[in-house]
Amino acid sequence: MPPLQVRDCPEDVYERLRVCAAEENRSIANQALTIIQDYLDARKAGQLDAMRVPGRAGVAVVRRSAKGAEVDYAERHRRVFERIASRPPIPVSEDRPRADVMLAQIREEEAR
Repeated sequence: MPPLQVRDCPEDVYERLRVCAAEENRSIANQALTIIQDYLDARKAGQLDAMRVPGRAGVAVVRRSAKGAEVDYAERHRRVFERIASRPPIPVSEDRPRADVMLAQIREEEAR
């Protein structure tokens, strides 16, 4: 396999790559290769434009669906959360069991 070296990498880019590699249990070199391969595969498949559409905080939110149509997930999520916020709150009894208590009971029953 031919060697690849990157010189003068900005510190913030290197740190982001290091964090990403750690999250995916890869070395920094393996993570860099994976990212390059994903980019080249997306470029070959013609999906690069969809990957580059900026969304909130510079994150790509427009992707191609399985059928090839573009889907703006940020807009879709915004509409869903608007619908949720417009609904009346669900009344909750003060006598309800706490979630941690219910989870402990379930784990006890499963352990038997």
